[in-house]
Order: sequence, then C-alpha cells, then structure tokens
Amino acid sequence: MAYTGVFDPKAGTESTGTLTRDIQLDTLQAFTRTNIATNLLYTQTISGGTGAQFIIEGKEDTADGNIAEYSAGAQVSVSDGTVDQRIINLDRPQYEARRIDRFDEAVSNYDVIAMQVRQMGANLSAKVDRKAFAAIEAASLATDLVNNGNGTVVVNTALSGGVAAGTTAESNGDAMAESIFEAVAAIRESDDNGDVFVVMNPTEYSYLVQSGKAVNADFTNGNGGFDSGMVKYIGGAYVLQSNNLPATTGLKALAFTGQAAGIVKLFDLTTNQLSQADFLDATLLTAYYSNGMGVLRPNSAVSIKNV
Repeated sequence: MAYTGVFDPKAGTESTGTLTRDIQLDTLQAFTRTNIATNLLYTQTISGGTGAQFIIEGKEDTADGNIAEYSAGAQVSVSDGTVDQRIINLDRPQYEARRIDRFDEAVSNYDVIAMQVRQMGANLSAKVDRKAFAAIEAASLATDLVNNGNGTVVVNTALSGGVAAGTTAESNGDAMAESIFEAVAAIRESDDNGDVFVVMNPTEYSYLVQSGKAVNADFTNGNGGFDSGMVKYIGGAYVLQSNNLPATTGLKALAFTGQAAGIVKLFDLTTNQLSQADFLDATLLTAYYSNGMGVLRPNSAVSIKNV
C-alpha cells in the first residue's frame, strides 16, 4: 500500500528517502498543528552539551535606590544591576514508536501509515504542551528568583466550580474575564511588558465567549463572536484554549509571558522509518525530541484558580 499522507509522495514510490521525508513532514505538521506553548516561551536551541544558560533581568528599581545626585569633584557611586542567569538542563529524549505489520497494512482498507504518523505527531505535541504548562504553573508558584518578585495566584471563587460560582455560562465567563484582568495587571506591575497569553480548557473558553462583555459590540471591536465561537483578547491578553493544562485542583487558567519559563532544545522533532526483516519486513516508525524546561521569571506567570 502506497503511503498517501498530507504531502502526497508519488504513488508507488520505491524511494525510502522520499517516503521518510514525507513521513517527517506529516508528523511535523501534526505536531505543530496541535502544539500551543512551545512558540510562546523563551527558547534556545543547542547543538551539544547538557543544557543552556538563560540570562534574566530583574525588576526595575522602583525606589530610585540606584539613582544618585552628583556632587562636583566626587567619585561616582556604583550600584549593582538586577541580572542573573539560570541553567536549564536537558531531559532524556522522549519518543514514540509504532510497528506496522506488512500483512496487516496490506489487508487494511485505509492508509495505516498516515494514521499512525498523525497520532504520533499529535501525541508528542500534547506531551510537550503538558510539560511547558507545568513549567509555567511552577513559575506562578515560585518565589525569590533574581529579584523579580514572586509568582501570582489569582483566586476567584466565582469561577466555575467555585463556592460562589454563578449558574450560567455568562456569569462564569464574566468571572473569568475579571480574573484575566487581575492576572494581566499583576504581570504588568512586575515591569514585564511582553505579550501576555492566557490559556484555559475549552469549557472555560466557551464560557468566556458567552460572557456579557467579551464579544459584545458595545465593549469590543471585532473580538470574536457567538458565530465563530471565538474570543481573541481579554484585558490585552491573547486568549487560547488547550486540553493540556496541569490537573491541579481548582486551576482554571494560566496567564504568562514568554519570560515565565524557558525551553532548551537539542533535538527538534525527528522521525525515522525502518524496515524490520526479523518481523517479516514490518515497518518501524519512530518520532522523538529532546528538550528541557524550567522557570525563569516567576512574576511573569499567574495561576487563575477557583479555590
């Protein structure tokens, strides 16, 4: 059976190189289509070594403690800056492998390889997202890193599932919108003026769309709508949805900038396709990557919870 994935290699090709290339492209497409967090965080790619150095600036001086008035003939007073480094080490490679029996593939009425490739890419993408969102949540709970202040937890018991939660999607959405404004303010008060992203599960996202103001033309301009089921921004933060948030009790959303956590990459998504003679010429598909993730600036991350 010829492989007929999204990138449609030539039917009946005998070129292992061509087939491997197209499997790589299809796996990568499935990976990138479902991945959210990777492109939003501070990322470094290395060619060797066990990790990478991340330089972080601290919070700006809010009390003019480093500013001095000059007196004629006096030596200047030198102050220390708030800068530090953090080392994020690589984890062992993560992989997924599928063996496709030649006979089973031949008698199937569907493209077996195409389905396996799609699943591998989607599974690895979900794994990376869960790992990244765990690092962001850890940042929101961290303290005393690089003079940047602590992470923030916004608690709003009016969020869905909370003791003061409303009984309608609109009231739940209004509570989420209020919490997002509070989260964005906390990040801005730490002198982080980067793009803010807020991620929640699809149910919470649907509540937000149905809130009284998020897509109301009286309060917004082209911010989504009931027809599209989308909301783009709340309080200046980009709103996204994912099924891969940590399963922490009461956690409803994470708000963060790219400085909240860092990613070091050694191997980006890589795939291989091999014929296994000892399994009667079965096809072995492997996909793997190697990265590491860790907290950078705690005050650039906020957990939004209902407890």
